[in-house]
Amino acid sequence: MTADPADTDEPVEYGDDVSVRIDDVSFAAETSQGPGSFPGREYARLTLSIENGSSDPIDLGTSVLTVLDASGAAAVRVYAAEADTVDFAGALAPGDTATASYAFAIPADARDEVTVVVDFDGEHTSAVFRGGLD
Repeated sequence: MTADPADTDEPVEYGDDVSVRIDDVSFAAETSQGPGSFPGREYARLTLSIENGSSDPIDLGTSVLTVLDASGAAAVRVYAAEADTVDFAGALAPGDTATASYAFAIPADARDEVTVVVDFDGEHTSAVFRGGLD
């Protein structure tokens, strides 16, 4: 099943009544200390939802979210505890909505033009969003 790309403030909608949307974007800087920490690194936290309006369950166990900057370079995923991230997982039943939050190291000067790619199962092409994060 395919869908056209959407602006970051609009849903990506598939012909089987499945839709993906960026519900919220917030910004912060890492504060964690210790190995693997980058105190002060700016990040964007994206909360997304997938609504299953189809008649079949969707396996979200292989979901991958990628954020590309204006040059096409992939943003680094942020796993700091304060980012409070939760991946898509499990099976999404017909009529249900799943929500997840991901964080990526995106400095303030790189937020105006990004591409967000949500690959969530083997039946649908990746949901692609293009635009700014605000």
